[in-house]
Amino acid sequence: MKSLAVVVAIAGVVGLAAQDDSLSTARDLYASAAYEEALAQLARSDSIESPTAVRDRAAYRAFCLVALGRVDEAQTIAESLLRADPLLSIEQYADAAPRIVTLFAEVRRRVLPPLIKDEYRVARAHALEHAPDAESRLSRVGDLLDLAQQIGASDATLADLRLLVDGFADLSRAATPRAAAVSPDPGPSAPATPATSSPSTSAAVRITEPIVISQPPPTVPPALLDLARRLRLPSEIDVIINERGTVDNVVVTRSVNPAYDAAVVAAARAWRYQPATKDGVPIRSVKTVVINAPGK
Repeated sequence: MKSLAVVVAIAGVVGLAAQDDSLSTARDLYASAAYEEALAQLARSDSIESPTAVRDRAAYRAFCLVALGRVDEAQTIAESLLRADPLLSIEQYADAAPRIVTLFAEVRRRVLPPLIKDEYRVARAHALEHAPDAESRLSRVGDLLDLAQQIGASDATLADLRLLVDGFADLSRAATPRAAAVSPDPGPSAPATPATSSPSTSAAVRITEPIVISQPPPTVPPALLDLARRLRLPSEIDVIINERGTVDNVVVTRSVNPAYDAAVVAAARAWRYQPATKDGVPIRSVKTVVINAPGK
């Protein structure tokens, strides 16, 4: 058995050495402007390659495609690499030409905002479930938001996410507030009353969630209500509540229709709460609210 283990170990070392030689050969071909030959060499991948080797092969494939004028293909590879690692620094490759650095920068600016929103949705779900990794996921979203700011890819939507990330981070170790379901007010003929959840407290960190003082349902035009009923899709928002219990911002996390969403956001900005507390001191927090369209 020991002999077999030694043979397997040696085979693994040989395999890694072969990978290194193959990638090194491709690099040399790229450096000598033999781009087609370099692409052919890079296509000879090994199924047991390390993640780093897979990434490097993809990067040099993109380099060769740029050199050959096949920019669309290079952008596709760049997008795949940056989705896998948004913080990837292409400057780590000494032979990355300025136009390659520019291409990766442009792709990063394009893919980063939607990627951050995807990462936030996952982090938010973990925070709402009080998962152990919620803080680390929220921290990663914060890092990506910082990067977006640095490279000029930030916008008003990402600024809203920054507030949400900070709010969820404050409460990530606390008992998760339940979403309060409310129904939009279709008009005088069909009034609605919001249903609220009772406050919960985490003894370990002594954090209490915000308590509803005033949360009247939004007034939505009949045509939009009809649309929401037909879609059977509730609106969902995250309400950012400050230390005074007033609403600083509202972010739509599940959209029904732009006009419908606008009516919901306008109503939510006027809501009032008893603020969340940490050790008895009011703190900023986030409350998730689901807006259900009433039946006819």
